[in-house]
Amino acid sequence: MTTQVATLSVQQRTVLGKKVSVLRRQGLTPVHLYGAGGEPAALQVDSLALRRVLSHVGHNRPVEVVTEGTNDRSLAFVREIQFHPLTLDVLHVDLFRVDAGITTTVEVPIELVGDSNAVHLGGSLIQNIHTVNVEARPLDVPGSIEVDVSVLNDFEKSIRVADLVVPEGVTVLTDGEQMVAHVAAPVGAEAIETDGAPEAPPEPARVEEEADAEGNEDS
Repeated sequence: MTTQVATLSVQQRTVLGKKVSVLRRQGLTPVHLYGAGGEPAALQVDSLALRRVLSHVGHNRPVEVVTEGTNDRSLAFVREIQFHPLTLDVLHVDLFRVDAGITTTVEVPIELVGDSNAVHLGGSLIQNIHTVNVEARPLDVPGSIEVDVSVLNDFEKSIRVADLVVPEGVTVLTDGEQMVAHVAAPVGAEAIETDGAPEAPPEPARVEEEADAEGNEDS
């Protein structure tokens, strides 16, 4: 499987430091590109175009960074996004350059799909972890890993990392014993099954005491 690569068209940036606030007012976002295969580069990109690409690639899909006016085309992953604390506007993005032929380690989200019979029995579907680390060549990294929860047909079953099915060329690095998902039984259900029907309450002690007192009066 080969991941479809989004393209991000950028320009070389000469405005640095605190002066980048001028760029943001012009609808541009500063970008820093670094990593294998080239020197670090200060870049800028149209803010709306950047938003569209970020929503598509996240942190685990590669993006082709094309620098206008040059022959520079780099394959990169989003490493860090800096947001404004109030407006949540993107203030700055770090892009990590990679080699398409060399494996890299990426965090990939887990997506639960399917229908669990245990949930219909009153249980609650619990997702214990939401991502796993995988090793693969950049273009082979999956956008997500789907997990079919239909195998969870009772409260005893669980899905662990070792049960995940990943595409060829992808190696899961996360501990295989880690639990991915299970269905928790309804509250109180286990206690009812274990203890069975409640026992009848014992006769009050005061009744026996009254009977002994009447016997003593007759003697």
